[in-house]
Amino acid sequence: MPGPRAVSGVLDQMDTAAVTVRQERCAKVRNRNVSCLRCADACTSGCISLVDGELVVDAARCVGCGTCATVCPTCALESRNPSDAQLLASCVRALRDGEAVIMCEQLRCAVSGLIDEGRVASVVCLGRVEESLVVELAVRGARCIHLACGECSRCAQAHGLDCARLVAGTAGTLLEAWGSAVRICIEQGVPADLVVAADGPAAADGAVAAYFSNGSGNRATAAPTAAPAGSGVPPSAARPLPHVMKDGTLPHFLPDRRERLLNALALLGGPRVGSLSVRLWGRVAIDGRKCSSCRMCATFCPTGAIRKFDRDGGADGGGHGTFGVEHRPADCVKCGSCRDICPEGALTVFDDVRTADLTDGTSHRHTMRPRSVELGSAQQILSAMRHGMDASVFER
Repeated sequence: MPGPRAVSGVLDQMDTAAVTVRQERCAKVRNRNVSCLRCADACTSGCISLVDGELVVDAARCVGCGTCATVCPTCALESRNPSDAQLLASCVRALRDGEAVIMCEQLRCAVSGLIDEGRVASVVCLGRVEESLVVELAVRGARCIHLACGECSRCAQAHGLDCARLVAGTAGTLLEAWGSAVRICIEQGVPADLVVAADGPAAADGAVAAYFSNGSGNRATAAPTAAPAGSGVPPSAARPLPHVMKDGTLPHFLPDRRERLLNALALLGGPRVGSLSVRLWGRVAIDGRKCSSCRMCATFCPTGAIRKFDRDGGADGGGHGTFGVEHRPADCVKCGSCRDICPEGALTVFDDVRTADLTDGTSHRHTMRPRSVELGSAQQILSAMRHGMDASVFER
């Protein structure tokens, strides 16, 4: 797999008017041993792909669907076509009598003039929809959210439907856990009550069939390959790679989407279940028998869900006080960085998370054993030799 600098160079090519790249957030840029390549797995157009184990980007093939941003756990990729705020505003404007309709661009083109377009929010592909949008719509009074697509089997972005189903399942689990009765419906075709044509739904169905049968649904238009002037977003190449901070960790951040999602859930009230398993959060367990107390998990955790703690010099190798890491599930994005980079294989990321940990921001402390060799000191090599050889090694 390519190293951090190589991945960074590849991702630079994706910084377009459709997607903003924040390479300092990318788990694989931060440490090449992280296995996450969800953007390549989810890309609907082949813009991002794996070729002989190498990440390859062909920006000319990007259609601006935003599916890569939906699945990126750290929000290293952010949709701009539209932005999250713009899409939410569009959905709220189209909300009628508790019904929200989000329609893929291909279907909307197929039925143009046949539907009440004021009731529809449009996206390039339904893979653009993500959980915070769904829950925020529920907070704003939506009782049913329709995700409408055309003949996906004949569409160039058919793969985006898999992402939409994943998001719908996750959002449905969250809404049910918080006692909400909001329904999320993925539909092939146009909801009947949207059709305003004289022939009703039959006219819409015929238009969709004609649109896809003549190949229109297979023509994807590439998104612009440069950020628009005055956007205020500097190109990725101008952003430096993350540097280690004074506490020995890389910079932390929490994606705005996660904060908005938690805030929206809080507005729905309290959870009705004690735990849940969804793609968004994880619970980290550390096997104390294997852990070598290196705390690399905290060094590379992108969100600070795992942080170092020190009391009374406990990390100095002398055995005084306590030290270790704290894990906060509410901030965990389940990127797998901690698990993938642990040199001892001591970490496991579980899917199930206590809902109280999400609502209360509870953290769990893992106290570690003092290291036999102090890291970062001038005597580190000599101390390691003494420990490894179990013999006297003298310094001259």
